[in-house]
Amino acid sequence: MTVATVTKPDVRKPLVVNFKEDTLTTVSRATVRTLSDRLGFNDTQTVLYALARLRDEVIVAEVDSDDFKPLTKKQHAVIAHAEPKTRGRVIGTLLP
Repeated sequence: MTVATVTKPDVRKPLVVNFKEDTLTTVSRATVRTLSDRLGFNDTQTVLYALARLRDEVIVAEVDSDDFKPLTKKQHAVIAHAEPKTRGRVIGTLLP
């Protein structure tokens, strides 16, 4: 999994967030506090957790989808060979 990184990370640089009322694209401060209480996090941890989940959903999903190539015939054969063999036989049905 590869995520684009900045050459000089701004790890400790503060980010100012201007809260608004709850809409599709904004979150109120009261909602952040409610989330923090339910998660057992402080407000900063809650915002970072939410951003990490968004990162995994948006960025990592795009990167990982390129990593899955179609299987080769040899890989299909190995999987088919490893598949458990069925035992027994069907002698009836439970349906009337």
